[in-house]
Amino acid sequence: MQVFRIAQKAFINDLSGEGARLFGGRWNHRGVPVLYTAESRSLAALELLVHLQKLSGISDLSILTLEIPEKAKIDDITKITKLPSGWEKFTVHSELQDVVSQWIKTDGFILKVPSAIIKEESNYLINPRHKNITKLKIISIEDFFLDERLIFS
Repeated sequence: MQVFRIAQKAFINDLSGEGARLFGGRWNHRGVPVLYTAESRSLAALELLVHLQKLSGISDLSILTLEIPEKAKIDDITKITKLPSGWEKFTVHSELQDVVSQWIKTDGFILKVPSAIIKEESNYLINPRHKNITKLKIISIEDFFLDERLIFS
């Protein structure tokens, strides 16, 4: 299975989850490294767009295609816990962050989570400190350009 990640060129090779560790996210507490990926290029672009105020200045992007081994265990958050009402809202749900922290502590490697943007599509959280992280394979890194018509200001 392939997953995708868009980042500035300077950080595209960084699979450490450092950005998520520094700032936290919908699914992880600050201090907990997690690598956020998407099931498609278009979802990865939407996930980037929803977090930007303006597109100006975001010109040095790359897209990473990452291969997850066929035999890798992929957990599904909806099988671990019931998502709270309003989980997709912009507010932080610490109970979801707690679930992911516990999942990491119990040696979780890859976790399928729904996208808050398109609930029928999925993102995949990767535990960068898992022993099998070296089994992930970078398939490609390519320049990525956002159409200027996507500026919402």
